[in-house]
Amino acid sequence: MKIPASIRLLYADQQESRERLKDLVDCLLRPRLQNGWHYESRVKTAESFTLKVESGRVHDLLTVEDFFAATIVVRNGLEVAEAERIVVELFAAHERRPPLDTETHKAPDQFPFDDLRHYVRWKDDPTMPPSGLDGVLFEIQIKTFLQHAWSIATHDLIYKSDDANWGKMRIAFQIKAMLEH
Repeated sequence: MKIPASIRLLYADQQESRERLKDLVDCLLRPRLQNGWHYESRVKTAESFTLKVESGRVHDLLTVEDFFAATIVVRNGLEVAEAERIVVELFAAHERRPPLDTETHKAPDQFPFDDLRHYVRWKDDPTMPPSGLDGVLFEIQIKTFLQHAWSIATHDLIYKSDDANWGKMRIAFQIKAMLEH
């Protein structure tokens, strides 16, 4: 993929700080997770950053909300609230998507990505030297193992494919519907 110089510079300006943020968040979150939970995190690649920018899904190129993102995977839906409590306790809350568990904006025949995401900001520990990251926005997804398995199995097919295959996408979304139900 050819990345325009302007986008490459925007990416490079943010990459180092998000790598440092990743290290800090990983060290803070991992010890607090319950036994049996799974955790992973990543900093967007230059290619993924470019796709997001070129698709028009970015409002502010200097604060891409998922430049750094983490995922907490819990055993079942009953443990989601505990994972949310940990996230809200450790970081400054910015936005929750979807806002409520009891409502949806989705039509019954549509299945856009709508797993639970918290957009939070890093907050420095006042007893430690400043990190230079105070207030940086990032994403934490919280999902069950079933949701996580579905996203692994279908992510590239649905979100990164150059060749849309209606049949495969239809099956992937049928599975998603069964998981949601």
